[in-house]
Amino acid sequence: MEQTPATPRSCELGNTLRALRQEFPTGSEFAERLDWDPSKVSNIERGKVRPTELDLAQYLTACGKDKSAITEFTNHYRNAFESYFAQNWDNFETVAHAERSATTITGYGKESLPVLLRTVDYTERLLQQREATPEQIQNAIRSQQERQRILRPTSRPSCLFYVTETALSAPLNDERERMDQFELVRRMSSFIRIMPTGKRLPASTDFTIYERDKAPTTVVAECEFARVFVHDGSAVSQCRAALAALDDVALSPAESKILLSRLLAEEYVTVLQVAAGEQPTAS
Repeated sequence: MEQTPATPRSCELGNTLRALRQEFPTGSEFAERLDWDPSKVSNIERGKVRPTELDLAQYLTACGKDKSAITEFTNHYRNAFESYFAQNWDNFETVAHAERSATTITGYGKESLPVLLRTVDYTERLLQQREATPEQIQNAIRSQQERQRILRPTSRPSCLFYVTETALSAPLNDERERMDQFELVRRMSSFIRIMPTGKRLPASTDFTIYERDKAPTTVVAECEFARVFVHDGSAVSQCRAALAALDDVALSPAESKILLSRLLAEEYVTVLQVAAGEQPTAS
């Protein structure tokens, strides 16, 4: 059993194992069943050590799992402790764990808004453009609504998001949907900084940095088809450098709020013009 720094994926692995041993109220009782030291059960369930395949087989057998289920589980979590690993875009469990355990979240949205800042309409339109299935879209929306709970003032980690002006409404063609999105982002403007159209950007990929107490920093890079988790120190440093460059070109939170208010007002005027049967004025 190898001692390694915990990752969001390894913590997810531990949580899943803990949920499987429902028959045993405490880790000590379960350790006795396995003839293990209680600290071994505790460390595995907290994602702090890498269990061997034999460890997992013993643990899962004690939980009543058969050989097929054990093989599937082992393969599913095989990369839990790796410095780099990728997941399908519609797997939300690990990124949600990274968000819940983070003390600081710093994100960059060039092509689209970070999930934590989106309205339901924004996500639905974006995924429709990417030809996601109705089931995938509904799962994404449910996950988004659950994940956005961390932004409540009583539990919110320290957050800062850099987003491009283009990303604010990229998938939205309806004026009212854009108004809803602008209004949501404006309410969050204390931790949002906008890069106005025309600014040269230092990074081409959307990414988010999650910092956690007593655990390695995690970078999550997003693309249309996959989500990549990175725990390599060099890659984290490169992302921090990109954020420092963004800090130089982005509007301040106050300036961002002014821009959002202007965009919202323009959409409101357009809605009124359409309602009155007038031709919208080009902005």
